[in-house]
Amino acid sequence: MREFLLVLHILGAAVWIGAAVVSNIMTPSVRRGPAVVAASWLRSTVRFGTILYLPAALLVLITGVWLVIDSDFYGFDAAFVSIGFAVVIIGALLGNLVFGPQGKKAAELHESGADDANLAPIYSRLMMFGALDLALLVLVVFAMVGRWGA
Repeated sequence: MREFLLVLHILGAAVWIGAAVVSNIMTPSVRRGPAVVAASWLRSTVRFGTILYLPAALLVLITGVWLVIDSDFYGFDAAFVSIGFAVVIIGALLGNLVFGPQGKKAAELHESGADDANLAPIYSRLMMFGALDLALLVLVVFAMVGRWGA
């Protein structure tokens, strides 16, 4: 059972990390294209929050809790477990407070024909928090692989 849970846990993390990498690479590229393409991409990334990131994060959280409960080697007090929980919480906050609202706002601005001066601060926020999200995901991978504090 442990191996099955671990596979699900890793697959959930892979989806989350993969989507974050794609978003970080594609968003600046799409921004330079036609407004209709940028708006469509941004609306898709907002939708990723509910159809991709949320299920992946829930899978990571549920399997992570289950793995800890089933473990004879580490508990909820292990640093890597705490880091994992923190990153899930931070990811949820970023999705609900930054990525969703800012992506929707940028899509609406593109659709209304706004100029780059109005869009630049939003893209700056999206890219800054996107880099933070990705850095935290890389950190949690190192913490998990190294089983920090176990």
